[in-house]
Amino acid sequence: MSFIENQGTKLYWDEQGQGAPILLIMGLGYPSAAWHRTRPALAQHFRTIALDNRGVGLSDVPPGPYSIATMASDAAAVLDAAGVRSAHVFGISMGGMIAQEFALQHPARTRSLILGCTSAGGPSAVRAESKVADVMMAARHDPGASARGHPPLHL
Repeated sequence: MSFIENQGTKLYWDEQGQGAPILLIMGLGYPSAAWHRTRPALAQHFRTIALDNRGVGLSDVPPGPYSIATMASDAAAVLDAAGVRSAHVFGISMGGMIAQEFALQHPARTRSLILGCTSAGGPSAVRAESKVADVMMAARHDPGASARGHPPLHL
């Protein structure tokens, strides 16, 4: 297990495979383990580097909210810890927003962007209702949430 600290938050990351580096950034409320179906195929050709975003998985849960810019900074810190100067960056959902911000902050470190199920965000973006995000986060921290009518999170 590998950890790096960025802006006072301990972040979990790991790597698998060999080849050109590809940074894997998951979406809201999901740990890097959610790459379990995609990552083995990628690791056959790439050095996959995945992190648990702050507030998720094995990473610290500092008081929020967390900005996309801060999480893009977290991604850069993980690449630094891995000794990687530039990488392909693959983001899913909110991870895609983080990936786009990473590319804006660090264009020379971004070999390519792979964006799945995401948007550009910003003031014209249609946001999820806050109740949906609240339920997701409650279920992540409370295994009994599904017994009270909240949907379970399946990884």
